[in-house]
Amino acid sequence: MTLDFKGKVALVTGAGNGLGRAYGQALAARGAAVIVNDLGADLRGIGESATVGAVVDAIRAANGVASAVLASVASADGATAMVQRATDEFGQLDIVVNNADIVPNGQGIAELRDEEWDRMLGVNLRGSINVLRAAWPHLERSPAGRVVNTSSSTVVGLSGALTYATAKAAILGLTKNLALATESTAIKVNAIWPFGSSRMSSTDFAAMFEATYGLESGHFNKTLTAEAVANGVLVLCHESVPCNGEIFAVGGGRMARVFIAATPGAWSATPEGFIEQWTEVFEPDAFAIPGDALAAEEANISAERGDWLPVQR
Repeated sequence: MTLDFKGKVALVTGAGNGLGRAYGQALAARGAAVIVNDLGADLRGIGESATVGAVVDAIRAANGVASAVLASVASADGATAMVQRATDEFGQLDIVVNNADIVPNGQGIAELRDEEWDRMLGVNLRGSINVLRAAWPHLERSPAGRVVNTSSSTVVGLSGALTYATAKAAILGLTKNLALATESTAIKVNAIWPFGSSRMSSTDFAAMFEATYGLESGHFNKTLTAEAVANGVLVLCHESVPCNGEIFAVGGGRMARVFIAATPGAWSATPEGFIEQWTEVFEPDAFAIPGDALAAEEANISAERGDWLPVQR
């Protein structure tokens, strides 16, 4: 089966460089008309430049179809403008890839100023919300609306990534809850933990990764390419994708489902009882994957019924 996007219109945010650029070019190469969005800001989200023009030129030079929108996802007006461009030029919008983000600043909780939190949450969280609010009516009209949100493996911990990881953890909640809202539509909403070469990895991160695993300098950007991440994004953008509300780690030629799980746990009427049964509380020798919050909480009332069965590893 060859994944084809002819007749589809896609919006890719943060597509002026790195991963977003690879996503836009990959979608266009397989027939999609692509709205290439980027403000062209620096890695901290400050300033602007017309990087999107070069991406559109490259797509058109390869006989693809693309249009550039220089706007910030952190602005509701900017998000509306990029969606409006899609419908004005192509009459529809079928795919949204929320890729735009900015890098963490490395500070601790006590040192962070309000404006640093606001800038990070404005782009990395509210940016996705702004775009989806503007795009949602058009996605509902599409025969196969698709959303790919960008979370990050930093949600499970990375030194210096406090603001970034906080925003990316919220993206998981956004994805899971939007998926529930699509049950009467043809929309599928999923999220990725991308791992590949980008402007962000050109900073100290790539060197830290190489040093941690004893790799030669340049290994990260040479082997963990943006194009390898784009392959997984294409899967989640395609009309054949069967899943909704899922998270996938994508990078280096690998795609893997990531999920939130719970141990079978223990029951006790006292705090001492939990301490005595700490192995049962803590150890994931078996686990269950709750489909939603109700399923997760059902475990607390269904012990005697035994109908919340764990999935064995």
